[in-house]
Amino acid sequence: MNTLRTLMCGGLLLLCTGAATAQTVQTDYDRSFNLAALKTFDFYRQDRRPDDPLAASPLNERRINSALDAQLKAVGFSRAAAGQADFMVAYFVTTQRGLDIQDNRWGLLGRRGSINVEQVTEGTLVVVFVDRATRQEVWRGYATGTIDPKDLEKDVNKGVAKLVQKFVKDQAGRK
Repeated sequence: MNTLRTLMCGGLLLLCTGAATAQTVQTDYDRSFNLAALKTFDFYRQDRRPDDPLAASPLNERRINSALDAQLKAVGFSRAAAGQADFMVAYFVTTQRGLDIQDNRWGLLGRRGSINVEQVTEGTLVVVFVDRATRQEVWRGYATGTIDPKDLEKDVNKGVAKLVQKFVKDQAGRK
């Protein structure tokens, strides 16, 4: 019985640890707009302020732009010539420092183990789709997760893929 309880607690701890490091995705969109009509895209030319994290790292801006371009094309959208797209794509990044706290203590009567505290940077990628004809925002997605410099390209691609898949689902729901 104690072995079963220990295994269950360990499994729950692993599940919670995995959830804490996963990216979360949220979206919002104009429910009166026909998202299904969107077929072609282009990128807004964005002037970055000096305090913008993407201004400090043009490499990351190119990563995000390339990931969005590839993912949108992979699900059937086409990149249009300037001024001809159905929707325009803009994106922003925010970062903030935080703490990752893992309680590794166990035991019912006497708590054994340790608590690990690590400083982390959490980032949020915001992607906005704007109807070219009306210049109105029609869809917005947020991908949030812990930034690991070693896995940055993989994390950007994964977050962008999740956002684009969520857009496709939102779009399918508006037919």
